[in-house]
Amino acid sequence: MQAYFETEVFLPVNHHLNLKLPDEIPAGRVRIAVIYEKEENMTEKGNLSHFLSTLPLNVQGRSNEDIIKQIKEERDSWGES
Repeated sequence: MQAYFETEVFLPVNHHLNLKLPDEIPAGRVRIAVIYEKEENMTEKGNLSHFLSTLPLNVQGRSNEDIIKQIKEERDSWGES
């Protein structure tokens, strides 16, 4: 049978963690998972921002930043994570 333990820690710049686990977790082989928030890379190929940056500038149209802002506001209004 598997059991689950979760704790939240701060990852320092050197990327080294020192964990103190509860005594009820027996010594032996365990699996450790790291779950973190990934920042979007706005210049990554396949990204809308990257595509918009390749288009010619239309001074009469909307800016890339304005389009991205509106899309973010719309997505935020959906209330999903």
